[in-house]
Amino acid sequence: MNMIRQATLEDAPAIARVHVESWQSTYRGIIPDTYLDNLSTAPRERMWTRILSATADTSIVLVAVDKAGEIVGFINGGRERDNDPVYNAELYAIYLLDSCHGHGTGRALTQALAAHLVQAGYSTMLVWVLADNPTVGFYQHLGAHYLRSKRDEIGGADLEEAAYGWSDIRALL
Repeated sequence: MNMIRQATLEDAPAIARVHVESWQSTYRGIIPDTYLDNLSTAPRERMWTRILSATADTSIVLVAVDKAGEIVGFINGGRERDNDPVYNAELYAIYLLDSCHGHGTGRALTQALAAHLVQAGYSTMLVWVLADNPTVGFYQHLGAHYLRSKRDEIGGADLEEAAYGWSDIRALL
């Protein structure tokens, strides 16, 4: 099992690498190949440096680290961003390298995020995912229920995003 810990500013390059590699493998056939092929770690590294430099109460970023000390996955969450009337927390992003799928790393990251959110006073959580994402079943397996969908544009493609939610995130603990 991989170790889960809070991310540090020094983790930004590794988080960016996992982010880009995950998008390129997970979203192939969903998001246009030209968009995925042109993804670069540099903009993501700047984004994660900015996120990790923000105050701790803005959001939480946790990483999964393998036995060799390499970051193989991450999760980011915090306050729900669209003023949802029911869900007060949001899982913003969770990405793992392909080699970590199916080994409990995603579950461990989600449970650790839920623990941090409960400690911060949150009780409900939602996540937005591309409806065609092959890992949608992961959220359902963890007890999330379909809430609604919306359209979004990524890389020139009109895509459907689906929201899944947990009405009590303590159930994840």
